[in-house]
Amino acid sequence: MNITKYIHACLDITVNEQRIIVDPGAFTDPLEDYSGVTAVVITHTHEDHLDESKIHKLAKQNPSLVIYCTQQAADKLSENMRITVPEIGVQYSVGSTRLEFFGGLHSVILDGMPQDENFGVLIDNTLYYPGDSLTPCPKAHTVLAAPSTAPWLKLSEAANFITQDSAATVFPTHNGICIEPINDMTNMMLAGVAKEAGKTYRVLKPGESIEV
Repeated sequence: MNITKYIHACLDITVNEQRIIVDPGAFTDPLEDYSGVTAVVITHTHEDHLDESKIHKLAKQNPSLVIYCTQQAADKLSENMRITVPEIGVQYSVGSTRLEFFGGLHSVILDGMPQDENFGVLIDNTLYYPGDSLTPCPKAHTVLAAPSTAPWLKLSEAANFITQDSAATVFPTHNGICIEPINDMTNMMLAGVAKEAGKTYRVLKPGESIEV
């Protein structure tokens, strides 16, 4: 599996000859290459995770594209798109690659504010990405894309999430909303937490990849 991280929360994953784009949002620069994409995963409907213009371009260039998303996200998209609203805990196949979804709700932003739908996604039992939540993954995996900065997130919560997760390799995501000095400080502290837990913490700059 090759995982490329773009600005903020967008991931570009190649596994088993399938290319899967996760959360192409408004903070992410336009993708250099929209071709050869098999599936898109949209964890929730917020604009920093769902940029309709990018989705429409992906669908236009990939006629067989399947979009896995919440019902709220599906309601925003064209009826002509191939959309699957997954059930929690059910495995879905993208070629020989397996997707499984967990959770159901976005983390609380403000008391009294309705919680939008949100899925965490496990890709091929290797990479887990919780979207905008700290929903634990009940299945073992090797890589965690961990939210590091958000209006709904405390640093101690991010640290506990990393420590309690089964993955041996962690990289931060949801980090496009802070300037670099703040991200650097956050990464320094989370890297220390990960090291104490026996994990590798990798900071991926936009466009950088890891191979697992």
